[in-house]
Amino acid sequence: MNIDPDFAEARPAVLMASALHLLSCSAAHGISSAKARALVQHLSTLAERSDTDPLLARACDELADVWHRLGNELDARKQEDAAQRKAQAERPQAVLH
Repeated sequence: MNIDPDFAEARPAVLMASALHLLSCSAAHGISSAKARALVQHLSTLAERSDTDPLLARACDELADVWHRLGNELDARKQEDAAQRKAQAERPQAVLH
């Protein structure tokens, strides 16, 4: 993954604080695919930086994979729900008199 230039300039502590904030928001208010994508970006950046402790980098890399999968699952579920709503809306409705 290529590091976003804005993220590359951020201090590791700022990236970690942002990741912790996103994790807390997800726990308190629910996971969204947008939060998952943002978290993946933060974690991946931390994992790839040379100034990140190797143990932290490994944990961030593994967690980025987990959150990437979660984001994909959320997107797939959203598409399935939309398809079901569309199919239900297109179904003829019975009229009772």
